[in-house]
Amino acid sequence: MRNHPFSLAIAIAIGLAASPTGQITVPSTAPPQTRAGGNITTKAPAGPVPRKPNGQPDLTGVWLRRTGVANIAQLLPPGEKMPLLPETLRRMRALKAQEDPQLHCLPLATPRAAPYPFRIVETRTHVFILTESVHGYRQVFMDGRTHPSADELQLSWHGHSTGSWQGDTLVVDTVGFNDLTWMDNYGHLHSNRMHVVERFTRSDLGHLSAVVTVDDPGAYSRPFTLNYTAELIPDGELMEYVCENEQDAANIDAPADAAIDAAKLLEQ
Repeated sequence: MRNHPFSLAIAIAIGLAASPTGQITVPSTAPPQTRAGGNITTKAPAGPVPRKPNGQPDLTGVWLRRTGVANIAQLLPPGEKMPLLPETLRRMRALKAQEDPQLHCLPLATPRAAPYPFRIVETRTHVFILTESVHGYRQVFMDGRTHPSADELQLSWHGHSTGSWQGDTLVVDTVGFNDLTWMDNYGHLHSNRMHVVERFTRSDLGHLSAVVTVDDPGAYSRPFTLNYTAELIPDGELMEYVCENEQDAANIDAPADAAIDAAKLLEQ
């Protein structure tokens, strides 16, 4: 469970008061895995791609993605920029940092990520992506179904995802997002017309590459593609994550980073 510094200070004070000597015993050796909030790191193991009995790559495991969290533009091909529509820039110009859905304990929709691990679980009919951050999850239907029709599709935070294998690549197709999420800490927005296709390929034992194509004619002038690589955390586990009722949001009163840049672009 993630603890804020104030809560940690109280715990230490109680420990000191309860100790006859007024000292805290520190282990002589560090525990096998230590993690501090978003400072989690891993060393990806080397080895061949593990495969299931049917020959497909086995994507199961606990993975860590650390790139593109602050700004998904970092995941664009070199030289490319986000193809923002003028109306999207106007929406972004009005953003406040305290409006970030993450600060309000709300789900993080793909392609957004947090610097915490996620676990992939594969079954015969589903692939589940479980995220430590905000204890979220995505379900990907692998039973051959298609997306609901437009009049039956219910907009949601994570959308409706279907998956299929193309060779050694898992292709996840998602539609039906609401327009309430940011795509990064920076403040890139999207519309409820966003369509995301993710292509996951396990290149070796320790690395999972993803090519993510975003097509959102309601917010961007053309589709764009993001690339990132997640690393395996050997013998890793997801930890308890508690979002403490928006306590931080009230203390943040500033424009979002996107608002500052959007204002400059609109003035040009």
